[in-house]
Amino acid sequence: MNNSIIDQIFRTGVVLLFIILAISCEKVKNLNNDYTGQVDTISDIEGNTYKTIGIGSQIWMAENLRVTRLNDGTIIPEEINDSIWVKLISPAVCWYYNDSISYQQIYGPLYNFYVVNTGLLCPIGWHVPARSEWETLANFVGGEKIAGGKLKQSDGSHWNEPNPCYLNNYQFMALPAGCRRQYDGEFRDIGDIGYWWTSTPDDYFTAECQAMLHDDTSLSRSIVNKKVGFSIRCIKD
Repeated sequence: MNNSIIDQIFRTGVVLLFIILAISCEKVKNLNNDYTGQVDTISDIEGNTYKTIGIGSQIWMAENLRVTRLNDGTIIPEEINDSIWVKLISPAVCWYYNDSISYQQIYGPLYNFYVVNTGLLCPIGWHVPARSEWETLANFVGGEKIAGGKLKQSDGSHWNEPNPCYLNNYQFMALPAGCRRQYDGEFRDIGDIGYWWTSTPDDYFTAECQAMLHDDTSLSRSIVNKKVGFSIRCIKD
């Protein structure tokens, strides 16, 4: 085989590799079964059913929590008024744009940290993961710089473009449910960012969260005001 043919094959291979690497995760349809553990379902106190997935030594919900009661039956107050939301220092829940019909099944509600702090939000036998448990997840899938790209929902129906990421092998199905801000009560970032509370407080006013951005592959940690409304993923005890 002469050198010109070899060079042509090499250049073609490089171009194909670049195209493959450039494909966003939402374009990937054929997912590998790299679950590393069980695939099952659980239900909460209201009868909502969730897929669960084993990743390494952990078992996670593969969907955002949708419950509006604590696991002892206590109703979590729903707050639709912006001016009241920003003053709360007690448990509260809301739906994006205060629209449960449109957002309940896909994204679940947004909770302030005071709900998390009750220790009763997840189904019995499950809990809101601490920062260290998110770190364990990130490390298992390759580190914080690529964990967001490994864990995002992958069919392209929810994350906005651009969405650079990696083949979604783990079926964690992270969604960009946005947030409700603590200083004006506005709903922001749906389609662009997914935020999840950890159970790890920082001080009297703040606690830690995890986030994934539509235009990045990382799983990032932030310290934010406890009044913010974020999504919840639960992990098995």
